[in-house]
Amino acid sequence: MIGYLLPVLALSLIVLLLNHQALMANMCQPRIASSVSKHQILHQTKYKEKARLDFIIAGFPKCGTTTLLYAFMRHNETKIAPKEFCGMNGNGKPESRIGSLNKVIQDFNNTQSSDLPIHRGIKCPMAISDTTGIQLISANFRYTKIIVGVRHPVSFFQSFYNYRITEMYNIGDIEPVPSPNELVGNNKWRDVSTDLARYELSLMQLGKTPMSPIDLNDLATHKKRLTPTRYKIFLYSIEQLEDSNEERSAIFRADLQRFLRLEQPFPPFRKENVNRIVNPETINICDEQYAQLRSLLVNQGKKTMNWMQEFLLSEDVVVSSKEYFRSLVQSWGEDPCLR
Repeated sequence: MIGYLLPVLALSLIVLLLNHQALMANMCQPRIASSVSKHQILHQTKYKEKARLDFIIAGFPKCGTTTLLYAFMRHNETKIAPKEFCGMNGNGKPESRIGSLNKVIQDFNNTQSSDLPIHRGIKCPMAISDTTGIQLISANFRYTKIIVGVRHPVSFFQSFYNYRITEMYNIGDIEPVPSPNELVGNNKWRDVSTDLARYELSLMQLGKTPMSPIDLNDLATHKKRLTPTRYKIFLYSIEQLEDSNEERSAIFRADLQRFLRLEQPFPPFRKENVNRIVNPETINICDEQYAQLRSLLVNQGKKTMNWMQEFLLSEDVVVSSKEYFRSLVQSWGEDPCLR
């Protein structure tokens, strides 16, 4: 009997010793400090997941895109490439184009704070015109949001034309500059043309409105592509960035914050990249010699204005202070130089 009990007692003793060691080891394990909440742990894990592209400032040039760029650079929940990045556009190999974009996003990761949600973005004001980049992004990033700015077609044309002249002198790439009166239709110089002021040609590519055979033919004639996307679009007019109505301005910033799902508000925007340089080719589009050009832009503006009403019906298009925005768009059918 004793011989039978000895092995049982020995086994029980071993089990007790193992349980004691496990208990001691558990007591010696470092504990999570009480100041670190479960929410924070989940929060950190969430934002260490696969890199995302959360938003793109996709257009249009000289429509406040630099103002937004600096606003995002100052906001502590957003990271954005400090310069324009359009490496995903064009007809190069998709692997190369997406690789260059991923490199930019990876740079964001290298500077990311581990306990703060970061919304990553890029600025490419011509992305809304050349949608090869948006098409590539749509195939690789599921939840990217698009931000698009517009303005009166007449002031848009003047601002973009004068900007290209200033840029030409700044980089030393001097060449004969065509008259603005020559840049009609698809006859463009450094992307400046009256066609670019037809915002619907670019926006209808995203497939947010019903398309008629005439629309499809218009796209094909202008070498545009139908690039349907599930992405949400935040549409604004440049006047909304510079709005002197403080209440309406605050609503605009809150709507942009909500669109991007940021927790902290935007402070009032600062006006950035104001071109005050006058070169020999710099124009004042209100001069009489450009009256015919203005007339063309205004007539185009009336058509764009009507199309925009349909665009605003899409559930994917977000606009702040919609009635105010509509009133701004209504002015596109008038010559601003004759007010």
